[in-house]
Amino acid sequence: MSLPLGSFGGAARLATPWALLAVVLVLAVVVVAARRERGDGGLLFSSLALLPTSGASWRVRLRWVLLPIRVAALLLIVGALARPQAASAAFSSDNEGIDIALLLDTSSSMSARDFGGSSRIDGAKRVMRSFVGGLKNDRVAVVIFSGEGLELSPLTLDYTATDRIIEPIQAGRLLRDGTAIGVGIASAINALRDSAAKSKVVVLFTDGENNLGDISPLDAAELAKLLGIRVYSIGAVGGTTVEVDERSLAELSERTGGQYFRATDERALATIYDRIQRLEKTRVGRRQPSEYQDIYLLLVLPAAALLVLEFVLAATAFRRTP
Repeated sequence: MSLPLGSFGGAARLATPWALLAVVLVLAVVVVAARRERGDGGLLFSSLALLPTSGASWRVRLRWVLLPIRVAALLLIVGALARPQAASAAFSSDNEGIDIALLLDTSSSMSARDFGGSSRIDGAKRVMRSFVGGLKNDRVAVVIFSGEGLELSPLTLDYTATDRIIEPIQAGRLLRDGTAIGVGIASAINALRDSAAKSKVVVLFTDGENNLGDISPLDAAELAKLLGIRVYSIGAVGGTTVEVDERSLAELSERTGGQYFRATDERALATIYDRIQRLEKTRVGRRQPSEYQDIYLLLVLPAAALLVLEFVLAATAFRRTP
């Protein structure tokens, strides 16, 4: 039986937590010792005049410290009997985050103002900036595509710089028009190619279907799968006419271990981004250290030192006679 204790640079547990019941015996020792200290004892004198008139010495006044020393030693021994253990190997914090490539469609159709009262591109940018602002220890890259793909920002922890890169993005600018989804995914994969993170994901947001490029979305998905990269795709379906190829997006996401989502407005899109992050955090958290080693000596050694200290003090400075 083991009892998880938490993490302090690695996982820890008690292999025999039932041994903590011995704390009851420690309490019994405290009660008995306290009664003994209060018990009567002394010497017979023919006259009290033979006794010194001064008050109790410092040895008498401080003798009470022996009991707390003994109790502390016994509690440490009880803790050692519970066999505390620590993970033999802790995971590096450098690999505990998620590496995310935010892939945004910037084709001219993204300027349509049917996304909950806002244009598709503006709604997507606001959600992306809010998402980036809430990240911690997760690196993020920004990639855009229309008729071709372009990496605007490499993986970074500088969320302020990422926000500044996302803010001026406009639809139908910078790149030739079109919707080359496969090329866009390939560009996002390229941004993640050197990542050693436990979790590598591409979050694709588009409002159309693939109509350009030498790389098909499914071929790009196979490449992502080979590199251990999951692709989450989001289709903007705010308008009355849905132009998104939802079947293809769902298939390419499924091949990589990701999912496809429909976003009808900005609020729905924000919920999707949060859900994707929770899914990936869950994946990261599944890896647990499997080997533990005993660390009870960290308790036994100070316990022994306290017992020796109590014995020495009781036999010297706090010695009682009779």
